[in-house]
Amino acid sequence: MATVGHLNGRAIIAPDSPSYGRILEDLIKNSQALTALLITKQGTVLAKAGETDYLNATAVAALVAGMFTATREVARLVGENQFSILLQQGELRHIHISLVAGDAMMVVIFEDNNRIGLIRHCAKKAAERLGEVALPAAPEFDTISLPKFKEYALNLIDRLFEPQPE
Repeated sequence: MATVGHLNGRAIIAPDSPSYGRILEDLIKNSQALTALLITKQGTVLAKAGETDYLNATAVAALVAGMFTATREVARLVGENQFSILLQQGELRHIHISLVAGDAMMVVIFEDNNRIGLIRHCAKKAAERLGEVALPAAPEFDTISLPKFKEYALNLIDRLFEPQPE
Protein backbone atom coordinates (compact mmCIF):
# COMPACT_ATOMS: atom_id res chain seq x y z
CA MET A 1 0.00 0.00 0.00
CA ALA A 2 1.70 3.21 -1.17
CA THR A 3 0.97 6.14 1.12
CA VAL A 4 1.48 9.46 -0.66
CA GLY A 5 0.52 11.81 2.16
CA HIS A 6 -1.89 12.49 5.00
CA LEU A 7 -5.14 14.42 5.29
CA ASN A 8 -6.88 15.05 8.59
CA GLY A 9 -4.77 12.33 10.19
CA ARG A 10 -5.67 9.71 7.54
CA ALA A 11 -3.20 8.30 5.04
CA ILE A 12 -3.79 9.13 1.40
CA ILE A 13 -3.25 6.04 -0.72
CA ALA A 14 -1.86 6.38 -4.23
CA PRO A 15 -4.22 5.88 -7.19
CA ASP A 16 -4.18 2.31 -8.48
CA SER A 17 -3.42 1.16 -4.96
CA PRO A 18 -3.60 -2.62 -4.64
CA SER A 19 -6.15 -2.06 -1.86
CA TYR A 20 -8.57 -0.40 -4.28
CA GLY A 21 -8.14 -3.17 -6.83
CA ARG A 22 -8.64 -5.97 -4.31
CA ILE A 23 -11.86 -4.41 -3.05
CA LEU A 24 -13.20 -3.96 -6.58
CA GLU A 25 -12.19 -7.52 -7.56
CA ASP A 26 -14.08 -8.85 -4.53
CA LEU A 27 -17.09 -6.78 -5.58
CA ILE A 28 -16.97 -8.28 -9.08
CA LYS A 29 -16.64 -11.81 -7.69
CA ASN A 30 -19.42 -11.47 -5.10
CA SER A 31 -21.93 -9.63 -7.30
CA GLN A 32 -21.07 -11.30 -10.62
CA ALA A 33 -20.93 -7.83 -12.18
CA LEU A 34 -19.08 -7.21 -15.42
CA THR A 35 -16.93 -4.19 -14.50
CA ALA A 36 -16.22 -1.96 -11.51
CA LEU A 37 -14.52 1.42 -11.55
CA LEU A 38 -13.45 3.66 -8.72
CA ILE A 39 -13.36 7.27 -9.91
CA THR A 40 -13.05 10.73 -8.43
CA LYS A 41 -15.87 13.24 -8.67
CA GLN A 42 -13.63 15.08 -11.12
CA GLY A 43 -13.63 12.07 -13.46
CA THR A 44 -10.24 10.47 -12.81
CA VAL A 45 -10.01 6.67 -12.74
CA LEU A 46 -8.44 5.47 -9.47
CA ALA A 47 -8.90 1.73 -10.05
CA LYS A 48 -10.77 -0.74 -12.23
CA ALA A 49 -11.64 -4.41 -12.04
CA GLY A 50 -13.40 -7.06 -14.07
CA GLU A 51 -13.74 -6.85 -17.83
CA THR A 52 -12.46 -3.45 -18.95
CA ASP A 53 -11.22 -4.03 -22.49
CA TYR A 54 -14.60 -3.23 -24.02
CA LEU A 55 -14.81 0.34 -22.68
CA ASN A 56 -12.85 3.55 -22.53
CA ALA A 57 -12.66 3.86 -18.75
CA THR A 58 -11.30 7.41 -18.91
CA ALA A 59 -14.24 8.60 -21.00
CA VAL A 60 -16.75 6.74 -18.82
CA ALA A 61 -15.25 8.30 -15.69
CA ALA A 62 -15.38 11.82 -17.12
CA LEU A 63 -18.96 11.44 -18.36
CA VAL A 64 -20.19 9.80 -15.14
CA ALA A 65 -18.61 12.63 -13.13
CA GLY A 66 -20.45 15.17 -15.28
CA MET A 67 -23.69 13.22 -14.97
CA PHE A 68 -23.31 13.04 -11.21
CA THR A 69 -22.71 16.79 -11.00
CA ALA A 70 -25.89 17.44 -12.98
CA THR A 71 -27.84 15.00 -10.80
CA ARG A 72 -26.58 16.76 -7.66
CA GLU A 73 -28.15 19.97 -8.96
CA VAL A 74 -31.43 18.15 -9.61
CA ALA A 75 -31.30 16.84 -6.02
CA ARG A 76 -30.90 20.37 -4.72
CA LEU A 77 -33.87 21.54 -6.77
CA VAL A 78 -36.06 18.94 -5.07
CA GLY A 79 -34.76 19.72 -1.60
CA GLU A 80 -32.01 17.09 -1.23
CA ASN A 81 -28.32 17.76 -0.68
CA GLN A 82 -27.45 15.03 -3.19
CA PHE A 83 -28.50 11.57 -4.30
CA SER A 84 -26.03 8.95 -3.08
CA ILE A 85 -26.94 6.27 -5.63
CA LEU A 86 -27.78 6.46 -9.32
CA LEU A 87 -29.02 3.55 -11.39
CA GLN A 88 -29.05 3.61 -15.19
CA GLN A 89 -30.89 0.72 -16.80
CA GLY A 90 -30.34 -0.23 -20.43
CA GLU A 91 -31.61 -3.08 -22.52
CA LEU A 92 -28.55 -5.27 -21.97
CA ARG A 93 -26.30 -3.45 -19.53
CA HIS A 94 -26.96 -1.44 -16.43
CA ILE A 95 -24.84 0.96 -14.38
CA HIS A 96 -24.97 1.41 -10.61
CA ILE A 97 -23.16 4.53 -9.39
CA SER A 98 -22.64 5.26 -5.71
CA LEU A 99 -20.75 7.76 -3.62
CA VAL A 100 -18.01 6.30 -1.45
CA ALA A 101 -15.82 7.73 1.28
CA GLY A 102 -13.68 10.70 0.41
CA ASP A 103 -14.11 12.24 -2.98
CA ALA A 104 -14.88 9.12 -4.97
CA MET A 105 -17.64 7.26 -6.78
CA MET A 106 -17.94 3.59 -7.56
CA VAL A 107 -19.33 2.58 -10.95
CA VAL A 108 -20.56 -1.01 -11.35
CA ILE A 109 -21.58 -2.26 -14.78
CA PHE A 110 -23.67 -5.42 -14.87
CA GLU A 111 -25.89 -7.32 -17.29
CA ASP A 112 -28.54 -9.24 -15.37
CA ASN A 113 -31.41 -6.91 -14.43
CA ASN A 114 -32.43 -9.36 -11.70
CA ARG A 115 -29.16 -8.67 -9.85
CA ILE A 116 -29.95 -5.08 -8.85
CA GLY A 117 -30.50 -6.00 -5.19
CA LEU A 118 -27.30 -8.06 -5.08
CA ILE A 119 -25.34 -5.28 -6.82
CA ARG A 120 -26.60 -2.70 -4.32
CA HIS A 121 -25.73 -4.95 -1.37
CA CYS A 122 -22.23 -5.77 -2.65
CA ALA A 123 -21.57 -2.14 -3.64
CA LYS A 124 -22.54 -1.00 -0.15
CA LYS A 125 -20.13 -3.52 1.42
CA ALA A 126 -17.35 -2.46 -0.98
CA ALA A 127 -18.00 1.22 -0.17
CA GLU A 128 -17.64 0.45 3.53
CA ARG A 129 -14.31 -1.27 2.87
CA LEU A 130 -13.15 1.61 0.69
CA GLY A 131 -14.04 3.95 3.56
CA GLU A 132 -11.48 2.09 5.67
CA VAL A 133 -8.80 2.78 3.03
CA ALA A 134 -8.20 6.51 2.78
CA LEU A 135 -9.28 7.88 -0.57
CA PRO A 136 -7.82 11.01 -2.12
CA ALA A 137 -9.34 14.28 -1.04
CA ALA A 138 -10.77 16.59 -3.68
CA PRO A 139 -8.27 19.11 -4.92
CA GLU A 140 -9.20 22.71 -4.41
CA PHE A 141 -10.22 24.21 -7.75
CA ASP A 142 -11.13 27.74 -8.63
CA THR A 143 -14.63 28.07 -9.99
CA ILE A 144 -14.50 27.32 -13.69
CA SER A 145 -16.28 29.71 -16.02
CA LEU A 146 -19.04 28.43 -18.26
CA PRO A 147 -17.10 29.15 -21.48
CA LYS A 148 -14.05 27.24 -20.18
CA PHE A 149 -16.22 24.32 -19.07
CA LYS A 150 -18.02 24.28 -22.41
CA GLU A 151 -14.67 24.22 -24.26
CA TYR A 152 -13.42 21.40 -22.03
CA ALA A 153 -16.61 19.37 -22.52
CA LEU A 154 -16.59 19.84 -26.30
CA ASN A 155 -12.93 18.79 -26.50
CA LEU A 156 -13.70 15.68 -24.45
CA ILE A 157 -16.62 14.78 -26.71
CA ASP A 158 -14.43 15.29 -29.80
CA ARG A 159 -11.81 12.94 -28.36
CA LEU A 160 -14.47 10.33 -27.57
CA PHE A 161 -15.60 10.15 -31.18
CA GLU A 162 -12.18 10.26 -32.85
CA PRO A 163 -11.65 7.30 -35.17
CA GLN A 164 -9.60 4.66 -33.40
CA PRO A 165 -6.70 2.95 -35.21
CA GLU A 166 -7.34 -0.71 -35.80
